Amino acid sequence: MTEKYLSLARRGKNDWWRYFVSILIILACYQVVGIIPMIVLSVALSLDNDPTTQLSPETGQFEGIPPLLPYLTVNFILVSLLIGLYISLRLLHERHLITLITPKSQISWKRVFSGFGVYFALLCLIGIVGLIFFPVSYRVSFNPAQFFIFLPIALILTPIQTSAEELFFRGYLMQWIALKAKKPIIPILVSSLIFMLPHLLNPEADLNLLVMSSFYFLFGVFLAFVTVWDNSLELALGAHAANNLFVVLIVNYEDSALPSSPIFTATQFSPLASLLGFLAIATVFCGVFMRKRKPANSSHKSV
Repeated sequence: MTEKYLSLARRGKNDWWRYFVSILIILACYQVVGIIPMIVLSVALSLDNDPTTQLSPETGQFEGIPPLLPYLTVNFILVSLLIGLYISLRLLHERHLITLITPKSQISWKRVFSGFGVYFALLCLIGIVGLIFFPVSYRVSFNPAQFFIFLPIALILTPIQTSAEELFFRGYLMQWIALKAKKPIIPILVSSLIFMLPHLLNPEADLNLLVMSSFYFLFGVFLAFVTVWDNSLELALGAHAANNLFVVLIVNYEDSALPSSPIFTATQFSPLASLLGFLAIATVFCGVFMRKRKPANSSHKSV
């Protein structure tokens, strides 16, 4: 019988103090080391004697500079989170990183790319619908010189950024909570709530806090549910990478939390439309994979 994904924390050491110290290490990497490039860039812009380049106090976004630099600073924060998580997992819990992904000895990259492909295709379909029915809400922002410099960096850094979030929220936190929780629904909901909180600092949340809170929470629930049902993090890794790559490369919007050089830019961001579009995508995504086979472990039925 295949070992349950949520029980993989038992392969390592789980004394309470190990989690306490691990969280301190992860937070130090995430919120201290991770923001150093952003601070350096902010100071450099304040000293360049150019009033058009700044970190806007209203939006919290960098203005007057190519989007590649802010993009690098934002992603460095998540890379630092991943480094802190790896240090904690190996030194304190004495576990391998793969235990945050799958109970098997190897990652199924086919599964990861399947999750990526299906989610990305659904995003493209929603995007086409938006362009057809609401053309005035979009403008072509394709800049070949910027886009093709940005493209290889985004293809490398964005999956690292999304994987860091998945490994921490759907992997480390869910498995930790599952050590005490009897039913999978508890780690799913609690980890999704924690996932929602830092995302409320994104500028999108200022437009409609209630709707965007629901969006971030349900996005976390969706990825957590898929992970527990599939008994691995592989589909979630692919889907999350597809979501963020679509945003930074295909359709982004002004004042986005993920600055980029996309092909299209939405001149108006609708939190409600984003939530409804996500719900449609999540429903179809689950239908595609759940139609193909039964869950990897029958206990998933209790979710």
